[in-house]
Amino acid sequence: MKKFLPFIICFALLLSISFSGTVFAAVNETEPNNTMTTASPLRPGDTVNGKISTSSDLDYYMMQLTASGNINISLGTIPSGCDYDLYLYDNRGSLIRSSTAGSNTDENISNTLNAGTYYVCVKSYSGYSASSNYTLSVKSSGSTNPPTTPPVHGGDAYEFNDTLELASDFYGSLEANIHPLGDVDWYRFSVTQTSAKHIRLYNPSTDLTYHFSIYNANGGYVCSDGGIGDYTVTLSPGTYYIKVFSYNSESVLNYRLQMTTV
Repeated sequence: MKKFLPFIICFALLLSISFSGTVFAAVNETEPNNTMTTASPLRPGDTVNGKISTSSDLDYYMMQLTASGNINISLGTIPSGCDYDLYLYDNRGSLIRSSTAGSNTDENISNTLNAGTYYVCVKSYSGYSASSNYTLSVKSSGSTNPPTTPPVHGGDAYEFNDTLELASDFYGSLEANIHPLGDVDWYRFSVTQTSAKHIRLYNPSTDLTYHFSIYNANGGYVCSDGGIGDYTVTLSPGTYYIKVFSYNSESVLNYRLQMTTV
């Protein structure tokens, strides 16, 4: 019987893991993530290990919620001699809430949020450490998972933006979906000075193919992605529109649209 005991223990442990619900392992931040455009992904249930390596280092994380719920964001294990603060922003970059306790006291933000894209920022008020991690964790209560029966557009927080007139504002990075088949997503952005914009569209999976085109303020065609979801274009000051579409693909999985100045 003794020789079977280790196998019984292992089997019991596997059962306890299998039926204890979804567990997310700790992950490390991905640099560079100093801006909202380059933010690292963050999900409810995640615990992230990160570092503030210099006095000017900022760590941004992007959190996509598919339904409303209460979110608790905690910043802990702040290195000795450092004072880090915690900030929560909406998809437009407007501050929702902050936690700015003194010294290396843990920071905490709790807020009820609607479905949509949000950004979390860890910033140093004083001190930094290139060798010691902080831990950033997100917990949820209430409904933050996709509904059993998805709505028409699969929980896309930017809908309804199916025409140029209904375009959603675009600030450099977002996640949304093409659903159902024939759905079109329009986004509006502004250029304040002549500059080259690098626009990249990440498909949610290899079997889905999405495209984008750029239009000027009058709805005139400017350019397209050339069928590869990646294009750099020089634009003069003004208002522009991005149209994301697919000829034969659709999914409730999110694509990611990014734009940077090069």
